[in-house]
Amino acid sequence: MGKKSRRKKVATKGRSFRPPIPPVARPFEGMACEAQLVAMRELIPAATLPAKTTAEYGARDITIVTLLPDAAPAMVRSDGEVLLALQTRSHSGDAGHDLGVALAAALALKDTVDAGEAEPNVVHVDVRNPGPRIADMIESVGELTIENDLGFWLAPGADDEADVRAAIEESAKDLVPTAVVPGVDNTYWHRMNKIFVRWVRDEDETQLFTALARLQVKDQLTLGHDSRFIGAFRALGLSIPVFEFPGDIEADELTEAAEELEKNLEAALAVKDSLTDDERRARSGLVSRQVSLR
Repeated sequence: MGKKSRRKKVATKGRSFRPPIPPVARPFEGMACEAQLVAMRELIPAATLPAKTTAEYGARDITIVTLLPDAAPAMVRSDGEVLLALQTRSHSGDAGHDLGVALAAALALKDTVDAGEAEPNVVHVDVRNPGPRIADMIESVGELTIENDLGFWLAPGADDEADVRAAIEESAKDLVPTAVVPGVDNTYWHRMNKIFVRWVRDEDETQLFTALARLQVKDQLTLGHDSRFIGAFRALGLSIPVFEFPGDIEADELTEAAEELEKNLEAALAVKDSLTDDERRARSGLVSRQVSLR
């Protein structure tokens, strides 16, 4: 055996092979909260979403959140609450797998905390390891709440973590002001250098852009108030149309326009006729302006 072969054999001795996690383009497909999870991972700086695990995982109440200290994937809070984060540092090709691995580790830590064998803490996992997927672990979710800061890191009434409280108060200054447009599902208002509204859609992408093209030709691709459709993101398999506003407007002033746009989109999705020449040109332009985030 040559030296090169011996070196290779020595280098791999004792190491177990881990098959790669297969990539999944739409990791939360089939979950009732798919659009909310995508928004919490990609659009919303601070939010909470209560959830319950399946009976197989103890039928436990947990809270899904946007972000945790040091971008940890999960934690057991000082009051025993399990928090599961979407915005983390480590990612495999399947976000559904990553969340499942983190939740399984957090539930295991929760058991040891309840038994008095460990202290509440953040949870770190290796997303390269196999594990359950989040779609098989969550039975139901409650209502998403946009938060003004990251105060959900602390248990209610906690007063013995002054350094964490200071970090929370400091980080609040950097959070992009965000709100849900009332009365319309998965539509989010953001105050940046201008006002933007992002509209998370879960339709098949081909059908969605065909319908959006029909609306554009009719001058119906708008949220009123001189808004302008500026393109779309693709994130975790979903398309997210984006509208820009030239002036100042609050989220609760957009409900009527958003409901009208939703109604027009549903009507356009139901049309089965071939696209006209104008609609084909419009569709080509819309597709060319879509940017993939993940």
